[in-house]
Amino acid sequence: MEREEVMHDTKRIVWGVFMIGLGAVLLFAHLGVFGWTGAVHWWPMLFVLFGVNRLLEWRPGSALTLFLLGGWFLACEYGWWGLRYGNSWGLVLVAVGAGIVVRALSGEHRCGRGPMGGRL
Repeated sequence: MEREEVMHDTKRIVWGVFMIGLGAVLLFAHLGVFGWTGAVHWWPMLFVLFGVNRLLEWRPGSALTLFLLGGWFLACEYGWWGLRYGNSWGLVLVAVGAGIVVRALSGEHRCGRGPMGGRL
């Protein structure tokens, strides 16, 4: 059991470092430090890809949250329906709340395992 906890902590550290690096790259791209500013608007698709991964692990609540956040980020990046980060942040609460409800209904939250035995 201890080895499993160490592996889980290592996975968290790797993901944390990845997110820090990705955030720094996106920040610098938005500031114009890099020359590929057009492609930087597609970064929200990473949330959708992570959501697909969660869905395959039978973590529907986490998947829904990531899908909704990815959609919100895309809408803000491209200004769909007049959405901007400043005028639509309440949608983040909706996305997180929906994920919490689905996690509770699916049993994903219990003991860190979903109904199919997947680890959180």
